Amino acid sequence: MEPEGEVEQPFFSIEGRMIKVSGEDVQVFQYIDAAAADAEAALVSPDGSAVGTSKIHWIGPPHFYKKGKLLVLYVGDNAELLKALEAALGRPFCCLLLP
Repeated sequence: MEPEGEVEQPFFSIEGRMIKVSGEDVQVFQYIDAAAADAEAALVSPDGSAVGTSKIHWIGPPHFYKKGKLLVLYVGDNAELLKALEAALGRPFCCLLLP
């Protein structure tokens, strides 16, 4: 795991951190508390195609995770990384399955 710098998503209220895990970009957003993370997570549509009023055209399947005051976003399909994220953060709370 290597830090890559800051990341901003227009649909989240805070700046996050980009990290590289197994060569893949993973976005991590740390909120002040779990309630704030819950409020932002509630904005994500069940299939991940929208967050609040923002419609998103992903370059790969998005995987959103929430644990405590963290929201984590991984866009991709690396099976090894998905297993590692699930082991650390639990099952994703939503995911868009692209063909």
